[in-house]
Amino acid sequence: MRKLFWVLIGCFFISQTGQGQVSTVEFGKNRVQYKKFTWRYYQTRNFNSYFSQGGLSLGKIVAQVAEEELPQLEEFVEYGMQRRANIVVYNSFNDLQQSNIGIGIDWQNTGGVTKLVNNKMIVYYDANHNNLRKQVRQGIARILVDNLLFGDDLGEFAGNQALLDLPVWLTDGYVAYAAENWSPALDDKLKSSLLSGKYRTFYQFAFKEPELAGHAFWHFVAQNYRKDNVTYFLYLSRIYKSLNSASLKVTRKKFKDLLSEFMEKESERYQNDLRGRRNQPKGSVVAVEELKNGKDYYRFQANPIPRNNTYAMVKYHKGVYCVLLEDLSDKRKILLKAGILNNQAELNPHYPLMAWDPKGSRLLVIYTEANKIKMFTYDVVKRIKTNKQELAGFPDHTGCQVYAGCKYPGDQWR
Repeated sequence: MRKLFWVLIGCFFISQTGQGQVSTVEFGKNRVQYKKFTWRYYQTRNFNSYFSQGGLSLGKIVAQVAEEELPQLEEFVEYGMQRRANIVVYNSFNDLQQSNIGIGIDWQNTGGVTKLVNNKMIVYYDANHNNLRKQVRQGIARILVDNLLFGDDLGEFAGNQALLDLPVWLTDGYVAYAAENWSPALDDKLKSSLLSGKYRTFYQFAFKEPELAGHAFWHFVAQNYRKDNVTYFLYLSRIYKSLNSASLKVTRKKFKDLLSEFMEKESERYQNDLRGRRNQPKGSVVAVEELKNGKDYYRFQANPIPRNNTYAMVKYHKGVYCVLLEDLSDKRKILLKAGILNNQAELNPHYPLMAWDPKGSRLLVIYTEANKIKMFTYDVVKRIKTNKQELAGFPDHTGCQVYAGCKYPGDQWR
């Protein structure tokens, strides 16, 4: 009996250990970490700004920006911050890619809404303070909107979320609209999408490009039905728990008719703009790579020689990217293939970088691998790679250097 007792105790501890491992580690979804992060935080009245090695100054800047932007966003959303929010600040996108925070949650792409996990907004620095400010504004707006719609308490959040079923494009678009004013760049994206002929209805548009569709929708409401009605529309949607009732109250139209009006008026506006322009000037023909099999092509880099048909591009798909050299008179060549296959991987907004020399005979490629920045030069004539090396002192979009011992300017990290 005593032997049986110890066997049962052993089985119990084994089962408890197995459960603990399963609860803390989700197989196949943990990101590769190349360095150990040591976190500290800088506290203000409404925010905790968490930063790692080399990020003290960056953490202070983010906390300061958050406090500056909070009053204006609270006034726009007409709702106040209920408790102190946490901001996790990464020194670069490469550091962000090593984070396991929020694994398993369906996030937007990097260019989309700032990531928010359990009252933690996650931002990263890309050497552009305007982008950093935009990420902070998006995170604050997301916290305020979620608390407004679903409540701050966990039980209240679950109950309201079950009753209030708003489209993702609507809430994400509102967050984007609150964080960033409508701009020529956004207008150009909307124009390209609506005139492409790919979308016959607004729902098709919102399914493919949810953030742009939502942002454009709220801008349309502000332009045609007064800016004050933007937040009022969202408020009525929460009170009535019906978009149709809110739309009838604000615009005196059914919600589906409002979406149809958006597609009709915006498309007509862009078509009239095209009719008033001159024909595009004549020039050399440039080959354009079509999207195939759901793969994402981006960063097209044409050869600077006008009569040369060679161009380079980066193909990205599910965490794996390839640098391709295309010559219309020869077979496509893969110069680089890197990354880790992952359905939830995000698109690196900086690397790989490509540049041709003035003669169009050599292509420089700078890329990241295992948290290191590397480069090589491809000779198009000799068809070989040269100058392969690691850029140990190359800035990693943080204002500091990549090499060991680097400190962020003004950082007194110990």
